[in-house]
Amino acid sequence: MIQTYKNKLQQLKGQKDLLVKQMNESEQLKESYSVALDVALQARTVAQIVAESTQKKIEWQISNIVSAALASVFPDPYTFTLRFVQRRNKTEADLIFSKRGKETDDILNSGGGGAANIASFALRIALWSISKGTPVMVLDEPTHFLHDPEYQEKASEMFKNISKELKMQLIIISDQKALLKAADRVIMLNNANGVSSVETM
Repeated sequence: MIQTYKNKLQQLKGQKDLLVKQMNESEQLKESYSVALDVALQARTVAQIVAESTQKKIEWQISNIVSAALASVFPDPYTFTLRFVQRRNKTEADLIFSKRGKETDDILNSGGGGAANIASFALRIALWSISKGTPVMVLDEPTHFLHDPEYQEKASEMFKNISKELKMQLIIISDQKALLKAADRVIMLNNANGVSSVETM
């Protein structure tokens, strides 16, 4: 009888030792997980700071390029601001145009197609300057809605300046003669009675 109690006591002691060992291992595991969590939270904070800093630089760079392009063509231009905002746990970019204290995100209907043309071109240039792709860009009717020949000439000068400054080639397809002013080379395509001809100017 006493031996049975001794055996039972020994068995319970063994179970207690096992539970103490498991508890100690769990405490160590909890501590290591806690350290890993702290490191992860610190890494996330650093990543957020770097992302915000990068976004601010991109906002500034793109905003300046688009605003400068608009100012080089129009006498009373819109200023452009790129704003990164958080929506539905995602980062989105708002394109804001402002003039005389009024803001719009619909430049096509608010400011006319000409301003939208120049802003669209400048955005492509800004994105190209960030990604540094192939230094050739083909533009099909980039000033289609820019009807004033004076503004078309200014746009032509802007294209030339950007081409020189960024060392990139712009191939522009257009039927607006005012755009020829600053071109380095002009190729005219004519069609008469169903026959096409090419003329270099």
